[in-house]
Amino acid sequence: MSEFAPRARLGVIASVLSSTIFGVVFILSASLDFTGNVFFGWRIVFAVALLLGFLGLSRRLPALRGLLRRLRGNPRLILALVVSAAMLGFQQWLFTWAPGEGRGLPLALGYLVMPIALALTGRLLFRERLGPWRIAAVSVAAVGVGYQVWQFGALSWETLAVALGYPIYFAVRRFARIEGSAGLTAEMILILPIALALLLIDDPTLATLRDPGSALSLSLFAVLGAGALALYIGASQLLPLSLFGMLSYLEPVLLIVAATVVLAEPLSVQELPTYAAIALALVLLAGEGLRRRGPKTSL
Repeated sequence: MSEFAPRARLGVIASVLSSTIFGVVFILSASLDFTGNVFFGWRIVFAVALLLGFLGLSRRLPALRGLLRRLRGNPRLILALVVSAAMLGFQQWLFTWAPGEGRGLPLALGYLVMPIALALTGRLLFRERLGPWRIAAVSVAAVGVGYQVWQFGALSWETLAVALGYPIYFAVRRFARIEGSAGLTAEMILILPIALALLLIDDPTLATLRDPGSALSLSLFAVLGAGALALYIGASQLLPLSLFGMLSYLEPVLLIVAATVVLAEPLSVQELPTYAAIALALVLLAGEGLRRRGPKTSL
């Protein structure tokens, strides 16, 4: 069966939409006058509410109950869910914290390195085949990132947290079969107490709710963040891990544009070869997609 069958096409669409919306959320994180903890807290609150509503309206609550049944008497699955929730929660917090602290570019570099790690994870752990086009794309991207490291020294902790954290997160999810919106909802419910605690540390009286403008801004931010995350998780389930990783290059490109153009973080001329290599990797990936589709198929 072609890799670009209907299931894979949906995965590609979900990945592109999630990357675009994440770019908007990234800009809002730095543009709105709230702390990262406040952003993170309300984002998780709204995400839990929206996910539970989605499961109810789409009649998928039985999937969540099925996951809960699997948890009973299965310590390994409980541990895996706690670990995946902790890793996801940290990534969500970092994404809202970094732009407002002027650390948007190191974060974006982490998202540049992450697809390479995902592709290698798919090959090593799940025996996913890397065709010649994808091998070339990964190799070119790796050269670009290697140049970045050589030019500027060690990677920052924000970069390493994203580049290594997400591959581990998705691997744990797949090994434990924590899948789809039900798995994401369970993870978000586990994250919720920590998110509320951080929210109350920075806004103990919930003053943000009493101002209509602040409440509207945070609601929009939280809804966009929850939707983007749901699309991202969905794409990870629909696509091979290596292809999902390569498509994830769109997000860091958008984040870099947002950080340099909108948030005015400095980007030196010495860094341009890295982004040229990433652009070439995307061209190679697109070429593989066109070759696999062939003349008789269309998206």
